[in-house]
Amino acid sequence: MYKRLLAGLLAATLRVDTLVARVYPDDFNPLYYTGGLANLFLTVLVLSGIFLFLYYTPSFDQAYTSVQFLTLDVPYGQIIRGIHRYSADGFMIVVLLHLFRNWFTERFRFSRDEPWISGMMLLTLTGFIGVTGYMLVWDQRSEALVAMTANAAAQVPLVGGWLRHALFGGTGLTDLLLPRLLFLHIGPAVGLYVFLWWHYTRIRHPKVWPPAVWTLFALGFVVLLTGLIPVTSQAPAVVSQRPQTLAIDWLFLTPYWAMRFLPPLVLIALAVVLIGYGLYIPYQLPETRSELGLKDSGVAQVIDANCTGCELCYYDCPYNAIVMVPSPNPGVTKAAQARKLRAVILESRCVECGICVGACPFEALELPRLLQKDIHEKVLSACQS
Repeated sequence: MYKRLLAGLLAATLRVDTLVARVYPDDFNPLYYTGGLANLFLTVLVLSGIFLFLYYTPSFDQAYTSVQFLTLDVPYGQIIRGIHRYSADGFMIVVLLHLFRNWFTERFRFSRDEPWISGMMLLTLTGFIGVTGYMLVWDQRSEALVAMTANAAAQVPLVGGWLRHALFGGTGLTDLLLPRLLFLHIGPAVGLYVFLWWHYTRIRHPKVWPPAVWTLFALGFVVLLTGLIPVTSQAPAVVSQRPQTLAIDWLFLTPYWAMRFLPPLVLIALAVVLIGYGLYIPYQLPETRSELGLKDSGVAQVIDANCTGCELCYYDCPYNAIVMVPSPNPGVTKAAQARKLRAVILESRCVECGICVGACPFEALELPRLLQKDIHEKVLSACQS
């Protein structure tokens, strides 16, 4: 059933790709640049966050007033706060699109498990950072989020009390709360770049930035939202009064809305299960060679006699699975006799995609279970039938 579901989602994803490709050329298809758009929004978040940090005071007496001063009195403060807020939503949206598209097209198999795992960690950290950002404003929503989070943390078996103390600095509202929340907001944001480096390390040509047209569109849309729907705070937090409302950001605060219907411990267990399952996806249902079909073409092999050391395969391999090493002897063909380098396949990184075969003009690379001559025969047979 799971395999049939994935097959259906793959077919639906490819249909969406085809429909979007009819509107945009391949070089500008936004679905191909969800990772680059995420990096763009993250950069905007960091730059705008630095500006907000310069004015923010992490104390019960001044946190709310410092945010209001930034919003109402600092030149362009309202705009930069809005850019920070809507860039966070944009970042979460494109990260989710990136995750689901790679999941449905099975881009987590073989050596692509590491980008998948690092991506799951990026998503988890992003949710945590977003929640702590809402807490820092210290309005009625912030107070409600702190109370609900502390109550949920306290219910975790064995470590509940320690966890609540680690997050909030005590069992009640102490002066350590907002400084600690500020650290928990900024510290994991630095960790994002560690996981982002891990995410890119196995990919030779990552789409780090979207095309200029999508960069301008994304930035323009965020600024437009800032003008049309200005970001505002709720009423200031009053410790002696219970918050009356909780405005929900559905991308970050949905679990708090769900607490109306489910116990906190159930939601925590559900979150742990979802994250654990996400990390397990690359290793779920390993398929046999017959089930993989064309996806199991064998690790690429170098035909040493034909390799000229031209490095075309090295530059075209998206997964850093090919290295060039000094050649101890010349090749056999005329083109390979003067070579100084030869290609070597790193089997642990090869995903059997066949890009190197197409990149090589000297027939020096093959997939052992999908030979080039067999492909030619199949194409000719299909054309004749």
